[in-house]
Amino acid sequence: MPSPQTSHLTYRNVFLQSWPIMLANAAAPIVGLVDTLIIGRFSSTIALAGIGLGAVIYGIAYWGFGFLRMSTAGLAAQSFGAERNDEVQAHLARAVPLGMLIGLGIFVMQLPLINGALLIFSGTPDVEISASIYIKARIWGLPATLSSIALMGWFVGVSRSGLALKMQLALNAVNVILSPIFVIQFGWGLWGVGIASAIAEWCGLIVGLCLAYSEINKRGGLIKAALSVNNLLNAPSIKKLGVTNSNIFIRTMCLTLGFSFFGNAAAAQGIIFLASYHILMQFITMVALVLDAFAHTAEAFVGSAYGAKNLQKFDKSVKMTTNFSIVFAFMLSFTIFIFGPFAIEILSTDKNVISTANRYLPYCALTPVIGFAAWQLDGVFIGTTSTREMRNAGIVAVIIYILAHYLITLKLEKDGIWISFLIYYLARAFTLSYYYPSIRKRIYSSS
Repeated sequence: MPSPQTSHLTYRNVFLQSWPIMLANAAAPIVGLVDTLIIGRFSSTIALAGIGLGAVIYGIAYWGFGFLRMSTAGLAAQSFGAERNDEVQAHLARAVPLGMLIGLGIFVMQLPLINGALLIFSGTPDVEISASIYIKARIWGLPATLSSIALMGWFVGVSRSGLALKMQLALNAVNVILSPIFVIQFGWGLWGVGIASAIAEWCGLIVGLCLAYSEINKRGGLIKAALSVNNLLNAPSIKKLGVTNSNIFIRTMCLTLGFSFFGNAAAAQGIIFLASYHILMQFITMVALVLDAFAHTAEAFVGSAYGAKNLQKFDKSVKMTTNFSIVFAFMLSFTIFIFGPFAIEILSTDKNVISTANRYLPYCALTPVIGFAAWQLDGVFIGTTSTREMRNAGIVAVIIYILAHYLITLKLEKDGIWISFLIYYLARAFTLSYYYPSIRKRIYSSS
């Protein structure tokens, strides 16, 4: 049965769907922010830089398998719009175990993977040791993390964003409690913040699964036929999931390559620049996940319209969610520019790190205004599962970024690192825009 949020498209209902996602998304990087705060205040600059490098490497697994959330959200939204409740449940039953299996596979292979990553990413020996300690602790929670990503995608796809928020609040509550205890009281340092985050991820998954079960019961209970082995392994459905996931995986790897390239460029500039980069990236991560609230809402609304083959609803969904994204982008830029210096001093006590972070803060503040279109178009393409186009656009955009980096840094050096990163956002938006008319054409021809 369609939810109130998707049955009537109004700005009020768009915001009702978006604000829980906004809070849930904003809560997601709090795990990294708490880790940064605890280490930044109670440990060394080397440890802080180690978390920065460790977060980049861990992010490859976290963001690299983001297709679990994206594909689940898009497919669930389309089934929701087509009023196929059996498929809505089947998408969940396929995605969560898949996330668990991938996470367990990475956990088993962690030693060669971590060692290989440290060969690729630059850092002093002390920073690399610190990064390794942090990653080896956090990776205990990776199976739960990847399963939770899929689960949150399902909540978004069926327009139950409030449940995603509850899941994130539970996760962060555990992390905020455990991190100070493990570091300050027990003296576990980097390993302490990492293992606290891992425990929190498992707690968040357990809460999320309970919420999903309750939601399914409210919708009439489990549909046994939908959860049968034959249905879950249905060849056309598995093929569609496989194609969708593989395309998004390639696109996400390109995106991860871009952000990892940025992190590696920062690491090559030394400990101070790397530590300041890590602090500013906390702001950008918060910005991305706030603006992603409207992109996620677009996934649900646009996906529902796509499943219902309703072009008018599709256009209205894109317009309303994008208008919100524009307004919040300017608000976030202003907030970072004005309040960023105060936040930087809270996150670090090192005067050199504070000075360097403030030096490059204006580039960070420009990110929301320059990048909102890229995030918003991601939501539209995910909701319609236009993954082939996302893949192609992702490949072209990262090539443009890397070329821009090498050309611009020749003259502008450290400033060029940030300027080329901003160009990356523009490249992502323009390459996706090229394919946008084809989505409308598909809906029009099938309606």
